[in-house]
Amino acid sequence: MTRESVLTIHVVLGTLGLLLGPAVLIAGGGLRRAAARGYQLALAGVAVSALVLAATAFSRLWWLIPVAAATEAAALLGLLAWRRRRPGWPTACAHLLGGSYVALVTGVLIASTGSSVFWVLPAVVAQWPIAIAKRRLSAIDASRAQAMIRLADVEVLRRQPPDRAGDGLGWLPCRHGTDHLPRP
Repeated sequence: MTRESVLTIHVVLGTLGLLLGPAVLIAGGGLRRAAARGYQLALAGVAVSALVLAATAFSRLWWLIPVAAATEAAALLGLLAWRRRRPGWPTACAHLLGGSYVALVTGVLIASTGSSVFWVLPAVVAQWPIAIAKRRLSAIDASRAQAMIRLADVEVLRRQPPDRAGDGLGWLPCRHGTDHLPRP
């Protein structure tokens, strides 16, 4: 495979990643999952093709290796944060996926213009959208936590003996399943 064909694949996959990034944010349900998978695959292809390009002209393009590795790592860790949803996941997800997208934009701007100002400008401009994404994801996390509390309350009621659950005789359930007002 020639350097030109690898570069063509690199550009096509980078363009695909640039198109799918916003689709992941805008789409819902199954379309979001498909766009997220496509984004991850496009970024993986960009990273692999960047490694091949760096190998062809190592003295000039050695810096592509850490940039490609960091971009792919950010995308994968952002996806992992989204899937696992552990404490603090909204911040991690927004920063990591946003950072991987910023790396794609930075690559396009550097390749197009060659100006060193574009190493910093996309990261500065992206702070506002990443902050909005963080706020929206935190709202999702908070509503999910409230739903989990409601489900826990319903589960406590289900575990009570049938003669005591909602019989209107003064029994009040609490989250840990004890009676605070015993029956007369």
